[in-house]
Amino acid sequence: MPKFTVKKEEFDSGLGKNQRLTTSIVPVDGKYISDITIKNTSGEKIEEYYKWQFIYALINSGMYNKDYIGVEVRFPKGNKTSAPLKIDAVIFDSPQWLDRYNNYWTHKKTSDLDWLNEHILSVIEFKKGDKEIEKVYNGQIKAAMKQKEPSMDYVLGIYYDTERMYLFHRRNGLYLRYDENKNVKGDNSKLGDLSLQLFDPYIYLPDYNELITRKNKVKTLDRSCRTILDLDTITSRLTTSLQDALSSVLRCLDKVGLVSQRGYEILIQTFALKIYDEKHNKRHPMDKLKFYITENEEKFHSLREEGIQNFIKRLKEIWLNAENEYSKILSEQLIDWKEINQVKVAVSICIAFQDFSFVRSSKSDIYQMIFYNFANAFKRDESAQFLTPLPIIDFLVRIVNPRKNDTVLDPCCGIGDFLSLSYVNALEKPDEWKLSDANIYGVDIDPNMIKLATLNMLLNGDGEAKLYYKPDLGSILWKIAVGNPPELVELEVDKQKNGQWNHWSDNTKLMGFDVILTNPPFGEDRAFRPANKYEQKVIETYELWDIIGGDSIDKGVIFLENAYRMLKIGGRMGIVVSNSISSINKYACVREWLMKKMRIVAVFDLPPNVFAETGVNTSIIIAYKPCEDRLQKLIDSNYSVFARDIKAVGYEKRTSKRNVVFNPVYKIDDSTFEIEKDKEGKMVLDEEFSQIISDFRDWCLGQEEEINRLFLKED
Repeated sequence: MPKFTVKKEEFDSGLGKNQRLTTSIVPVDGKYISDITIKNTSGEKIEEYYKWQFIYALINSGMYNKDYIGVEVRFPKGNKTSAPLKIDAVIFDSPQWLDRYNNYWTHKKTSDLDWLNEHILSVIEFKKGDKEIEKVYNGQIKAAMKQKEPSMDYVLGIYYDTERMYLFHRRNGLYLRYDENKNVKGDNSKLGDLSLQLFDPYIYLPDYNELITRKNKVKTLDRSCRTILDLDTITSRLTTSLQDALSSVLRCLDKVGLVSQRGYEILIQTFALKIYDEKHNKRHPMDKLKFYITENEEKFHSLREEGIQNFIKRLKEIWLNAENEYSKILSEQLIDWKEINQVKVAVSICIAFQDFSFVRSSKSDIYQMIFYNFANAFKRDESAQFLTPLPIIDFLVRIVNPRKNDTVLDPCCGIGDFLSLSYVNALEKPDEWKLSDANIYGVDIDPNMIKLATLNMLLNGDGEAKLYYKPDLGSILWKIAVGNPPELVELEVDKQKNGQWNHWSDNTKLMGFDVILTNPPFGEDRAFRPANKYEQKVIETYELWDIIGGDSIDKGVIFLENAYRMLKIGGRMGIVVSNSISSINKYACVREWLMKKMRIVAVFDLPPNVFAETGVNTSIIIAYKPCEDRLQKLIDSNYSVFARDIKAVGYEKRTSKRNVVFNPVYKIDDSTFEIEKDKEGKMVLDEEFSQIISDFRDWCLGQEEEINRLFLKED
């Protein structure tokens, strides 16, 4: 189906070139009219232009049939002496509207008027450059929406002003923004809480089928007969709803004293059951979803009650079917179904998420709203586990561009953010360039993070990613060895000083990876200080320990060398490091070492406090690993490095209702002081990542063949 934006532009380059339309696209006040002025004598677009531009795009995009739409539709007011209410455009649910409309205004039959009121799907108001959005909403849009009967029925309200679109709806008698995230106080939002300074992207515009579904939605859901297609997808439009859902689960965990390891395990395993239930239904649509709870079941006081036992039985059935396929998470049943507090947590998770689809939703939205927030709730600050903001992950993944047969490793993977987005990003490519999740590897020191990373990869792929838990020193000491399957091996610290990791007592051979993406712990306050003789031997396996000297070393430096040594020849990396490593004199020897080992491709300085928890200024280093001879030739040629000082990241990090949220920051037009809009009707984020990625790819075209092949080539 052609996009709304495409057809809007088609109008601009076609009918919109003229000063007048020959004839109306749909009836005007019940009849087709001719010679409609859409531009003034100076050739400037007037309100009529935007009206017909919008109507044209609605129809020719296939979203609505022209027979269902009328323009300048009049409705009588209660007082017979008052002028009729005239609505700029109305979408009805039946083409019969036109006959009913003309019959009413000819014969004034109440039955025709009642029919029209009952069959309204949407009302639309048009303006050109009207700054008083509150006045327009209260005086026209809301008044037009009230025309729909009965007063509790669903109706969509659209305001289109000079290509800026605002969506409203009446839901269960409440007048709110269609984008739930813009209702600051949720269902209790009044006029001042509707974020009227923010407009909506065209992609939010529902089509006819979506509106019919909303109109006919049964007030009391029968969740026992649903499929995955009946669930709402998780999008930024539902951020507020998701925040409320997340908060309710965290409150329950707190209330029953399970903000703990056991609570975390219940959370992970219950999520795994939901994901399996959705994927099973997707494969077998006749098997209805079992991950739900009825109102009767959730109001239990004792586990002896029949209702809650029915719920437990359903989840146990999902478990029985899922435990083999999801053995990494469900190998041991950690939910005690005879412990009421644990059941309460499972119930709260089901209530919160039963109406949302994880499988059908945008993976980036799921990451931000679910994985990031629950990981933050259970992370261990003392281990320096600071999760990477989504825009940074996405930027780094798109720069390094993992694809096709690449093996990808994150040596301190946390919740698997770099790994899952690498996989998701590659899904956008042609089939032959998609990444296999069997080629994805991660190591972490926290079992909670590994479980969440496993769930993350189960959701995104087929569950074939290889994720390893090793406490204490993690991948500083443990490496991934070639094998079937590959396995972790401990360095022989007495034999492998100064990076001689290929010297083994047996036939052990370490894997070499195509791509390493990581945001390791870094900073002086997280420096590695050997606590005993064994740790001293461990750190002496790193060449940079000897080069820097002293009694401690920034872990960012350790992981820089770690990444280099785990890359194969021709492999590439993207790593987040403390800005001090990339700039101050103390670490000049580290930079010199790195330049003798790798071809530095790009350096990006990030703005202060982009990682809100750390307060450390950060940089991103992009590099690849040529053979020694090739690197020397590149050094002799005085190769170029792409560098940018990034100022704007498009978000500010806040905590709201116990959830970590990335509040968007938008670009403001210097002349109008309004938020800028792109051609899709979206508000433009104040971020530099998109342009930098484009500039970087252009720059790559002028560099050596290896850079083109590693960072660009997809044919």
